[in-house]
Amino acid sequence: MNWLNDDRMRFVLVGTIIVLFASNPDKTQARESRPIADAGSSRYAGPDPIVLDGTRSYDPDGSAPLSYTWRQISGPPVVIIDANTPTPTIAGSIQPDPGRDKTPKLQGFPQTDEIQECEFELVVGSVERESDPDAVKVIIVPDFGSSKLIHLNPPFDPDKPTWISFDGLGGCGNVGADLTWFYDYHRGGWSILNEKVNRIIFERFNPVGISQISNMLIVYLSTQAPDYKQPIQSDGTSAGGQPAIDIGIYLNETYADRRYAVNRVTLFDAAGYCREYGPSIDRFLASAVDGEQCWIDSYPATLPGSYGMKRDYGFQANVLTVWFDSATGPYKLQYKHELPGYLYGNSMIDTNLQEFNHGVIAGAYWSVIGPGKNLQLAFTPGVETYKFTWYGDEFSGYMDFYDELNHPGRLPEPVTLIGPPDGAIVDANGVVLSSEVSENAVGYQLLFGSDPYRVMDYIVASDTPNPPTEVITTFPFEQTFWTVRVYDKFGSTIYADPIGLYAENVMP
Repeated sequence: MNWLNDDRMRFVLVGTIIVLFASNPDKTQARESRPIADAGSSRYAGPDPIVLDGTRSYDPDGSAPLSYTWRQISGPPVVIIDANTPTPTIAGSIQPDPGRDKTPKLQGFPQTDEIQECEFELVVGSVERESDPDAVKVIIVPDFGSSKLIHLNPPFDPDKPTWISFDGLGGCGNVGADLTWFYDYHRGGWSILNEKVNRIIFERFNPVGISQISNMLIVYLSTQAPDYKQPIQSDGTSAGGQPAIDIGIYLNETYADRRYAVNRVTLFDAAGYCREYGPSIDRFLASAVDGEQCWIDSYPATLPGSYGMKRDYGFQANVLTVWFDSATGPYKLQYKHELPGYLYGNSMIDTNLQEFNHGVIAGAYWSVIGPGKNLQLAFTPGVETYKFTWYGDEFSGYMDFYDELNHPGRLPEPVTLIGPPDGAIVDANGVVLSSEVSENAVGYQLLFGSDPYRVMDYIVASDTPNPPTEVITTFPFEQTFWTVRVYDKFGSTIYADPIGLYAENVMP
């Protein structure tokens, strides 16, 4: 007998559930409607107090205001101010003001040479019901002295990417930025960067270690955007190329926090005399955090040996390289050295530098603010796949292959989706989710996920040599985000920003 199909057995089973529920309805209801504590995201702290965030805690039935109780459960002892509110302040200590005003003042955290962790627990209550505890970590970074970080275009916008710049004036040991240099870079297309990103530099100071400026950055970002979801790109000009790579390596390896990982580095005629670039590039590419790929584009211009520099890195595998041919005009050496940065800035506004050009294109097109921002560059050990040359100056010219026979890579065209608008409801009849044809693509993947920022975690619903045409009738989530990712014959991929839909039919 199949008991699942026997009416009598089903009656007995349902009746038993009803009796069990009725025997203690108050206990069952209390368990299901307990408040939910949310202590927020982990935070990074330095010499200043920070504020935790429990405002996302809630009571499912909303019958009464919530009470809040915070306590420290591990780590070096600190002070909690307003521990019975949703947003307590956490500080190292309270000390009297050394001046005439003897009012106690909050002091920063006791930084040492090591990373320290504190953990705090939040319990919320409503009437006679209490939540399970929720914990949050506060990571105290090593001591970095007084902050030299400068945000050029405050206030910080958590909905914009972050862009970190390093110049090369003063040599490798002095990695701070020279403000006059970056004001000069504000001419032309560079000025629009302030409209589209959070622009970060570091005041010039020496000596300094990359760990210090990296820790300054992660504390600042954590304070401004505890749930940051936007990409972070660094660039380095001349000797600034090494710290541009190193800040990514340090943040990605030390903290491995996808909120503050550096995924893209741009090198403007980066000098190789600090140390060999090859191992640094390989290490950065291997430092990817939680499935978020890292890649580099490089724009060499001056010849090996220029300015007495030791140029032992040459071109690199696994890097998008654009060479500025020395035979393209009677440029002065100094101007030639600056040309990559000027051209990159112009590529943000010059329509000639924004044409896809059958995949032979570079510059801001592939940056975190360009149409190709979702590019993921293929890695083939020891192979320089994408290698181009710019013929011209900062105002006019054209991009072509460096050596098409040996470096034939054409990058895949950004994807344009075809389907219902964002937020549409899909009924049982289903829908076709597709894209326009993407030049240089050899495959199209239809992807489904639940988080618009985590495409690397999406389910591959189909993989076809042409844009998908299947009618989709069921989805993995009630609110499903979808996109199409294409790949070229070398393995590089690009996808469109995901679109959300609500499905009537959800996969079991």
